[in-house]
Amino acid sequence: MAISDLTSVSLDWITPSAEFVMAKHARVSTVDPEREEYEKLLRYCIKHSHWSVFEQASASFEIITSRAISQQILRHRSFSFQELSARYSNPNEILEDYADRCWQFELRAQDLKNRQNSIKYEDSDIEELFRARIGRLFLEIDTLYHDMLEAGVAKECARNILPMATPTRLHMNGTVRSWLFYVGLRSAPGTQAEHRFVSDSIGLALIELLPTVCRAVMAEAAAETNPGLLGWNYLGQN
Repeated sequence: MAISDLTSVSLDWITPSAEFVMAKHARVSTVDPEREEYEKLLRYCIKHSHWSVFEQASASFEIITSRAISQQILRHRSFSFQELSARYSNPNEILEDYADRCWQFELRAQDLKNRQNSIKYEDSDIEELFRARIGRLFLEIDTLYHDMLEAGVAKECARNILPMATPTRLHMNGTVRSWLFYVGLRSAPGTQAEHRFVSDSIGLALIELLPTVCRAVMAEAAAETNPGLLGWNYLGQN
């Protein structure tokens, strides 16, 4: 099953007229900060690493993924998060469509030259060997989880048996600056494929939402002047 069948990314909100707002605040020391033209200004700020300007607008995205990937996402401490709590709800009921197929995650081979990377199995029979066993295991876990709840076990205890592939939903809120560097890192090679899908989806959305900023960022990424932006070179290629 494709990663896109197990993962979803959608915009919650973004600062209205975000590029204009950032340019206006960048001109805080000028007589006329509300001038309409701002493309040259924002390009200049990116080229010369005046990143504080891009903290003046923010965006939030809803992400549906597995608990395995949400743990990676939560490491980005410059963001604020709200995540579905399995202490209060059954994630398999809240995200039923994803729960029904979450066990069909991709099986890839370990890259022996890079422990942070995985590669496609050359022998497709490998997946067939494990898929049925994985399906039976997830069915057993789901049955046990529901039996525990029906017996009165608290959700905060029963959740301990849920696997890493269990779906979760989180809202990720951050400044434009944080998003630029998140995509710059997580869309680059070395990031797990499922996480790259999340980053790519956000990066492609930002191109539509912040065309001036993203054009300038991609130019800097192509010039390889800032290692933190290199992921923009690989956007959509994963």
